[in-house]
Amino acid sequence: MNKTHEPDSLFLDRLEWQLSSEYRRTSRLEPSSRKVILPRKLVALGLVIGVLMTGVAVTKAADYIKDSWRKKIEIARVETEVQLKKLKLESMRDRASNIKMRVSNGLIREEEYQALMLAVENAELDLKRSLLNMEEVEMSGEIPRDELYAPMVGGRDFVSERLMIETKEAELRIRQLRIQQERIKQLVEEKVVRGEELHQIQAAINDQKVMLDKIQQRIELRARFLAREITAKEVEIEERMNGAEQNLQLSRSKVESLETRFKRLQTLEAQGKIPHTEVIQFQHALDAARAELKLATLEMEVLEKIK
Repeated sequence: MNKTHEPDSLFLDRLEWQLSSEYRRTSRLEPSSRKVILPRKLVALGLVIGVLMTGVAVTKAADYIKDSWRKKIEIARVETEVQLKKLKLESMRDRASNIKMRVSNGLIREEEYQALMLAVENAELDLKRSLLNMEEVEMSGEIPRDELYAPMVGGRDFVSERLMIETKEAELRIRQLRIQQERIKQLVEEKVVRGEELHQIQAAINDQKVMLDKIQQRIELRARFLAREITAKEVEIEERMNGAEQNLQLSRSKVESLETRFKRLQTLEAQGKIPHTEVIQFQHALDAARAELKLATLEMEVLEKIK
């Protein structure tokens, strides 16, 4: 045995005394006239065997700990989250019911009711995700995992189920933006707001479509991983590549939009319609967007070399 891990003399003396006591007990508690002497190497060997024999028990104890305090905390957390989201959903449903009556009486526009109903749908999806998380915690005893290479839990693919919820949420956001778009069109026609507002809402819709495509790509990657077509490492690189491509696309779109608006502000400044400080503030936003574009470009270049 390596001397670094050899038990000290005091420990072995104590172990010898315990073995002597056990020997007397098995001998019907007859007084022992002499101390049981065991070779130290034999004692050390017995110690090693004992550790090996109790290995399974140690593992089970660790599992028990995981299934007790950690699991209790995680379940309590998600249960609280579920209760709060249930209360929020009930409150929003009550509000929608009241607004529906006011719409029928002509006190509120129909678009406001539609927007609120979409918010109710969003709250329902949010609650559904929390319930899904609670089921996973109850089965695994751990925090829910969203990595595309995460293992299934009890034969169930929680990762894909959450991605489907994300898909519905993205589709819902597009519907919400389209309602806003119709309202802004009316305001532009009435010359209440500038046409620039319409361009901004269309840019937001385009961005959400990009996000929807990203979610769909993640769903497909997850399916390929579960089918063992690609490894965990390949999944991670592929996912980062997809994310980098979309970040690059979003960054370019943002810079182009800000540059167009910046030129308009410069024109307004030259006409004396806005102060110079407003142009400077917008310049900072444009510089930040350009920095994000530069970073997205660099990330894309690095990942292309790895792939």
